[in-house]
Amino acid sequence: MATLQEQIAEVAQSRRNLALAADVVRQARERWDIEHQQDLVVLRNWQDTLANLETSLKMATLSAYKETGNKAPAPGVGIREVTVLDYVPTEALDWAIKHSLALSLDKKAFETIAKGGQVPFVKLRIEPQATIAQDLEKALAAQEQEP
Repeated sequence: MATLQEQIAEVAQSRRNLALAADVVRQARERWDIEHQQDLVVLRNWQDTLANLETSLKMATLSAYKETGNKAPAPGVGIREVTVLDYVPTEALDWAIKHSLALSLDKKAFETIAKGGQVPFVKLRIEPQATIAQDLEKALAAQEQEP
C-alpha cells in the first residue's frame, strides 16, 4: 500500500492531468464555437421558430377543443385533461398538521436548529472527516521547504 505522502503526490498529479485535459477540451470547444458560429445562430433561430410554432399549435388545438369538445381535433394533436389543484399553502399546512398527514421534514432547517442544541432528543457528536487541500501543489512545495 502506498504511503500517505505517495498518495498525496498521486492525487496532486491526477489533478494536474485533469486540469490540462479540461483546458484542452475548453480550447477545442472555443475554437469549434468560433468556427461554427453561423451554424449555432441558425440552430438557435430554428429552436426559437419551433418553440413559437409549437406554442401556436397548442393554442389552436385548445381552441378547436373548446369549440368542438373533440379531444383529438386533428391527426397528431390531442387534448389531455389534467387535474390542477388551487389552494392556499398555509391552509394546506394547517390541515396536514391537524390530520398528521402529508408532512415531511425540512432536514436542512431541522439540522440547523438541532445544531444549536434546541432539540432535546438530538445528540451532537464530533466525527473526524478527512480533507484534501485544494492546492496540493502548494502543500507539497511547503513540505519540500521544511528542514
